[in-house]
Amino acid sequence: MSGRPNTITREYASRHGDEFLRAPWCDMAVTYWARHSGTAAAVLPAGDRAYTPWHAADFQKLGTWHTGTTARVNAAKPGDIVFFDWGESNSIGAIDHVGVVEKVLGGGRVQTIEGNTGDACKRRVRGSGVIAGYGRPAYKEVDDMPDYVSVGVSTPQELPPNTWVTVEWGTEYADAEHHHWDKGGSSLIIGSCRYSLTASVQIKGLPKGTEIQARTVEVEEAGDRRDGGPIAEYTASDGDTFLLYSLPADTVGDGFRVRFQVIHYGTATGQITAGSAKAFAWPT
Repeated sequence: MSGRPNTITREYASRHGDEFLRAPWCDMAVTYWARHSGTAAAVLPAGDRAYTPWHAADFQKLGTWHTGTTARVNAAKPGDIVFFDWGESNSIGAIDHVGVVEKVLGGGRVQTIEGNTGDACKRRVRGSGVIAGYGRPAYKEVDDMPDYVSVGVSTPQELPPNTWVTVEWGTEYADAEHHHWDKGGSSLIIGSCRYSLTASVQIKGLPKGTEIQARTVEVEEAGDRRDGGPIAEYTASDGDTFLLYSLPADTVGDGFRVRFQVIHYGTATGQITAGSAKAFAWPT
């Protein structure tokens, strides 16, 4: 992106007036990036900014301003908002320019992404001599640890032919986020989330060679909609049959719950006598 007016200045001017269409746009770029990345509350604590001294002062008022000494610059982090004074002071009132720290290089240097540098968006390397300081936005921490669910079968279930049977999980081993017990014994995962699931059941009473299938199913809480997941096929063996179903990755929407089902296409009625399921869920 280069020149002006451009996408960044047009968007800013649409909110604040046409005088910004051709104005210096380095801080308008920071405003644009923050708004479009969902970080505006952290990056723009006092709202949109086009005037860099005011933006730096916002961080100073919050106590998250760090003066641009070499030692402080070495302690910067990616995502910090870094302000420059070409006169090489650390005075907020003298700030000329702003960018976003992309990488800390050591020796009082940072790699940045900046708007309105040569009237374009570019990557730059800057030293502490021209860095007046930086503000540290209060970004929300991202918790990437998934919810964990571990349940088991506690009571045998009849498995009639040609009928999808939803497995009931009467034993709960782990479920800190209440995916399982909140709405009953068959639910494993609450949407919306990404998840992975492994389920195993022991089936008795089916003749050798009987065709068996298993699947996940997403059930709407407030309606009758049911969306079947991937189907896996198995064949009954001599004696009890042990079925292992694995779904490495899938998603479930808000208002839906994931359950596990089994069906067979024989003539006898079988019985699910034991089983367990384990799932990881990443809420979205």
